[in-house]
Amino acid sequence: MVQAKVSLGAAARSGFLLLTFVSPLAAIQIANYDTLTNDRFANDNSFVADQFDLSGVGFNGTGSGGAGWVTMISENVYITANHADPAVGSTVTFYASNDPNGTSVNRTISSNRQQIQGTDILVGTLDSALPSGFTFYDFATEDIVNNGDLQNSPYNGANAYILGRSPTGWPTSQNMAVGRNVLDGFQSSVTAPGGTGSAFEATDDGASGVTYEAMLQGGDSGAPLFVENSQGGLTIVGINWYIRNSSTILGATYVGNYDDQDTNGNDGIQTFIDANPVPEPSTVAFLLTVASGVLALRRKV
Repeated sequence: MVQAKVSLGAAARSGFLLLTFVSPLAAIQIANYDTLTNDRFANDNSFVADQFDLSGVGFNGTGSGGAGWVTMISENVYITANHADPAVGSTVTFYASNDPNGTSVNRTISSNRQQIQGTDILVGTLDSALPSGFTFYDFATEDIVNNGDLQNSPYNGANAYILGRSPTGWPTSQNMAVGRNVLDGFQSSVTAPGGTGSAFEATDDGASGVTYEAMLQGGDSGAPLFVENSQGGLTIVGINWYIRNSSTILGATYVGNYDDQDTNGNDGIQTFIDANPVPEPSTVAFLLTVASGVLALRRKV
């Protein structure tokens, strides 16, 4: 494992590891890992996230360090890590269920993408929207500046679902495992390759930790950090970014501080979504009709 130090705000604390600077063979660490319980595509009803819809999460391994996570926040817009973004022009596969042989669709990563406000958050578009039967996710919008704000937020002590690459040798598009951890810390300003921003943290508590407690490894950068919302679905609160303190603390960029334009007018996540709407079916049909007419006129000429 190659280690890389980064700074934590003005304190410049050492001990961070950038998630992508590890062996490409590394996988998410999950206490008492079991393939039936933790691997999405084992397709077992004991899966730790079996009650949730993961059809809006894809992985293609084309990002730095073997990452390449794509999580949908609209029908055609995804979110990932700036330092481990999937390659432009690469293909990502989405599965409608946890059945590896079930319905799936392929989409291409387009060149239309944007780093958000200098952070490690990157948003972009697919070449076309996902069809019905595939989901996209809400994301946090609450402003959190310090640990005091965290204490008063709905995310304080929340049991998060942590996604990463499986310890089992699944095909790339199905290389997806889920563990859990408790959000127990907040950093207002972290600077690391990929950007500068605020981050939620979760600690490896060893034997006293939650069931299937997870700690990130290389290739997990850019995957979503989810919490269950009041409707029983999933909300994105973070995007996997770093590990530190001898790999006992994970950090994920907190998306809620970057949902809208900042005071300098820099685009937020929602700004990008609004700028990239999915065309209405009637508009698509009209454009196809116009294109057909143009081709017909050219043939006549």
